[in-house]
Amino acid sequence: MSSTLSKLAPASYFTVFSTLHSFVIGLLPFYLPILIWQQYQQLASLTEFIAWTGAGFVMALWGWHQLFIRGYWRTLVILSFAFEVTLIYVVLFHVASTNLLILGLLNGLFNCSYWMLQRILFNSISGSNNSGRLFGNLQLILGLSLKLGILFGGYFMQTQPWLIFALSFIAALGFGMITLSSLTTPTFVYKYSDHAQPKSVISSRDKLVFLIDGPFLYLESYLWVLSIFHLTNSDTTQFSLTVIALSLALALIFYFIKNTIDKQPQYRLYQAATLLYLGGWLMRGWITADWSGYAIGLGLLSIAFATALFRLYFNKRFYDKAKQQANYHYLISKSLYSQLGIVVFFTGLTALFNITTFSLSQVYWAILPLITVYILYQQDPKPTNKIITL
Repeated sequence: MSSTLSKLAPASYFTVFSTLHSFVIGLLPFYLPILIWQQYQQLASLTEFIAWTGAGFVMALWGWHQLFIRGYWRTLVILSFAFEVTLIYVVLFHVASTNLLILGLLNGLFNCSYWMLQRILFNSISGSNNSGRLFGNLQLILGLSLKLGILFGGYFMQTQPWLIFALSFIAALGFGMITLSSLTTPTFVYKYSDHAQPKSVISSRDKLVFLIDGPFLYLESYLWVLSIFHLTNSDTTQFSLTVIALSLALALIFYFIKNTIDKQPQYRLYQAATLLYLGGWLMRGWITADWSGYAIGLGLLSIAFATALFRLYFNKRFYDKAKQQANYHYLISKSLYSQLGIVVFFTGLTALFNITTFSLSQVYWAILPLITVYILYQQDPKPTNKIITL
């Protein structure tokens, strides 16, 4: 047993780390937009929570960076699970008495601790010749583990919440024990993180894309999740089964796509994927609960496909560009600018929801022009030599 663990490859460590987190996210954090809606029945409350989540991420990022550059790898891994389990405990048993500010900041702490580690780990095992295939594989694996968590979470959330907490705690404890042992080392990750190198200049185009991408990521994972809930008659069981069915259908599609992305002409296909992404947001604004069940299912599948395809091409481009610059600083800059975009966008959206009434469909249509910013995200022909100081 110890021999097996001592030979745990970086790719395997990354896969286990991400799969366990994805499963635990499915148990409860995935349902956060629905739970907050059920608690407050106001879109302004949900967007305020999202804004505080972005603020929590930004505040945590400096501390995360300080721990990382000082080599406290195991501490960061433990914290990622500790924040996740704490969030689940608070939401399960104290959501009614917890202020949105506290809940959002806690969610931001968890998001920072998990997503930064996942990006650093993925970047350390990928290259420009395989980043698309690896990210496609990641989508398949994490998609299935997430949906397994959603299945358990949707079934036990109302009847046996302690079981959800117990499952999340066991997952955290198990991986924590592996991480604390001397059998796993972060040397490979540090070798390829370039965290000791000066920061390379990030173009204004990239910064603008990062600022826009943050709000779109959270629109997908929070507001659109709430929209799907409404489209499934606000029934948690029907919602869970719908999301799982979409995931399985997409897994089948991407099984055939992921192995070809690295060999395809990136420029044209990235632009085509961006246009499909635009079409997906048009469909989000168009689809309503008045449609037939078949039409809703087909619409949801089309939206999910367009979104997943765009994210596949966008993330390949992102990690390939990171390889052309100081990897670590490019990754952390992406997180910083994206979260700042989230804070500004959702704070403004909260203010609008508080002074006037409009639907989520109107939000989806209003943001369509912003998608054109993604076209600016072009691959650099060669690494930049410009350096700025820390």
